[in-house]
Amino acid sequence: MRGFRFMKSLFLITLTLSIFLSSSCINKTNTDISEIEISYKVVPIVDREYFPVAKKLIQEAEKSVSISMFVVKSGMKVDTLIKELENAAERGVKVKILLEDNIEENQFMINSLNGIKNIDIKFDSPQKTTHNKIIIIDENIILIGSTNWTESSLSYANEANVIINDKEIAEYFQEYFNFLWKDSSKDISSFKNFQGEIMPIIDRQYFDTVNGMMRKATKRIFVMVYGFKLTWSEESKGDMLADEIVKAKKRGVKTKVLLEKSGFNEWLNRMNSETIEYFKENDVEARFDNENIITHSKVVIIDDVVILGATNWSYSGLEKWHNTDILIKEKGIVEFFLNYFEEKFSKGI
Repeated sequence: MRGFRFMKSLFLITLTLSIFLSSSCINKTNTDISEIEISYKVVPIVDREYFPVAKKLIQEAEKSVSISMFVVKSGMKVDTLIKELENAAERGVKVKILLEDNIEENQFMINSLNGIKNIDIKFDSPQKTTHNKIIIIDENIILIGSTNWTESSLSYANEANVIINDKEIAEYFQEYFNFLWKDSSKDISSFKNFQGEIMPIIDRQYFDTVNGMMRKATKRIFVMVYGFKLTWSEESKGDMLADEIVKAKKRGVKTKVLLEKSGFNEWLNRMNSETIEYFKENDVEARFDNENIITHSKVVIIDDVVILGATNWSYSGLEKWHNTDILIKEKGIVEFFLNYFEEKFSKGI
């Protein structure tokens, strides 16, 4: 009952936020999906909704909080979340935080939290990048998606996440986290098969899942990622995915690609521009997002399935880094992210 009541309160938070955040596309997507259509087992958490929900999750934790995060950078909202972790530790909750070692800002968090009772914090292995953005609460609930703990991610970037209220899935990601905590120097292969409407995706499992589904797509392939790199090599997994999108377009599948246009990262812009031009040359609808906002979401919709999480479509993202993603078949959630995608795509250039 606690889990049900908690998820219901989170859903009401989502609805309340959508009323006031008129500048967010969530104002549209939430009004398009009724409360009955969204299962409390899965709750979309996008854009500005992440911060208050993450805060509440930590406040409600009773036993444990496990966090694997690419970057945690001090700022007003981030510091609030860190304070809630300290409060949780004071009431006896066991907190573990795994951070990417190659991010300068993460060292400050290591220094500030190291030695606090009930908080264990450390870097991942220098041999591998850990790009996850996942919170696991009491081995029962997870918050997973694209949001880093930075002021930009929490305050103005487009970010796509979900809460999954499912003990089996939460325990799976907890075991994955435990593997990383012990030794994150190598890939972790899928160690359990899932059936049904929700499927966890870890590390190299992502490419095989997405590529296989795109080959069979009959209705649509919509892709929204921060970075999509082509290397013009038949062996590159990013190029393989691009090739499947073009093949799908030729057989009549509706195809759309939305990529980030940065106001400061010219390398990213050149990379994404080459990809967009390739798609346009092959009659795939492709565009940049609006330059005034960061689109950091990683959302892929293939027919009636949505996959979201931490994976960018680059060599590193697809072939080297640790990433956590989730596949969802539930109709209401897929419709939610269809609306989310279309709203962002409509504002692109």
